Amino acid sequence: MRILMAWLVALVTALFCQHEFEQAVGLPLSTASRWIVDERGRRVKLACVNWASHLEPVLAEGLGNRPMGAIAGEVAAMGFNCVRLTWPTFLVTHSSFSCLTVTQSLQRLNLTESLTGVRVHNPSILDLTLIDALKASLLIFSS
Repeated sequence: MRILMAWLVALVTALFCQHEFEQAVGLPLSTASRWIVDERGRRVKLACVNWASHLEPVLAEGLGNRPMGAIAGEVAAMGFNCVRLTWPTFLVTHSSFSCLTVTQSLQRLNLTESLTGVRVHNPSILDLTLIDALKASLLIFSS
C-alpha cells in the first residue's frame, strides 16, 4: 500500500509541476510578484544559455564558424528559451571601440581566419559597428 501511495504522490506531483511550469509562448513577459509571467499571466520558466561576446574581438563567438540563424536554431532546438549575451566591457572602457566595425576589430587583432569565416557565414555584419553586430546577434533570436 505504501508503494502504491508513493507512486500516486509522484504522479500527482509530476502532473502538477508540468502544469505549473508549462512553457509559455505569449509575449511580452512581465512580473507578477516574484514570478515571470506571459501576457496571459501564466508562469514562465526561463532556460537560458550564455553566448560569449566579452572577449577582445567584441563579437559573439562562433560567427566565423556558422551562420547566426543556424546558431539560433540549434539553441532553440536544444530547448533554451533565452540567451545571455555576455557584455564586452571594452565597449565602455575604450572609446576607440565605439566606431570600430567587425572587419576592423578582427583585422586589428590579426584574426584573419575568423574574418574569413565571418565573410562566408555572416557577411551582413562585416561593416556593422561592434555594438550593431551585437544587436544583430540578439535580434536573430526574436525571429
